[in-house]
Formats: sequence, C-alpha cells, structure tokens
Amino acid sequence: MSHVLHESRIEAKALPGRHHKMVVGSDPSILDCSKMCAGVAWFPPESHAPAHVHQEAEEVLYVLSGRGAFYFDGNPEAVAVGDFVSVPAGVQHSIRNDAQEAMKVLYVFSPPVQQGSYDRA
Repeated sequence: MSHVLHESRIEAKALPGRHHKMVVGSDPSILDCSKMCAGVAWFPPESHAPAHVHQEAEEVLYVLSGRGAFYFDGNPEAVAVGDFVSVPAGVQHSIRNDAQEAMKVLYVFSPPVQQGSYDRA
C-alpha cells in the first residue's frame, strides 16, 4: 500500500461550478483514510459555485491560486492565495472566483463525505 499519490493520477469530477479531485478518503483508488477526506477543487474564472450545506461534516480549505469570496449564509468574506477557510457543519456556503484564472483550493472534510453528496441550500 502506497502512502503517496500525486493528484494528476486522479480523474476530476465535474460538479456545478467546479471540478474536484478527491485524493484521500475511503475509495480504494485513492489514499486510504477513514476519519477524513481531502483533495483539490478548481473554480472557473469569474464563476460562482452554488450554495450548499454539509450537515454532518466540517470543512477546511486553503486557497492555492486565485482570489474571490466565500459566502457564509449569504455573507461574503474575501479570500486570496494563502488564506485558510473554516466551514462549520450545517452552514450554507458558496464560492465566488473573481479572478481571470481558475481558483484552486485544497479541501479537507471531517468526517469524510462522498464527493458531491452535499445538501443543496
């Protein structure tokens, strides 16, 4: 069993307003972890991904490229490269990319979630 997996070996999954690559989690094709999951997501230039809620999971994100805003219950908070973002369980949130290039973020959920299985707001 390997403990290292490059994101380029994972196929991206299209979700509304973004693409995800889950790299760590319970799927046998990725790095095994039972108590959290993690990956990367891209948001197209000048886009706003739809609001959603993770009822049972907390999420932490880290902005790798781009700039924009995270909306929490409809209220925007500006983000840029190097910012960490904490999303409590049960809080409606969405992401807007204000840049001319894709915004890329690293995400971690605990407990783990199924990719794209979140509740719509």
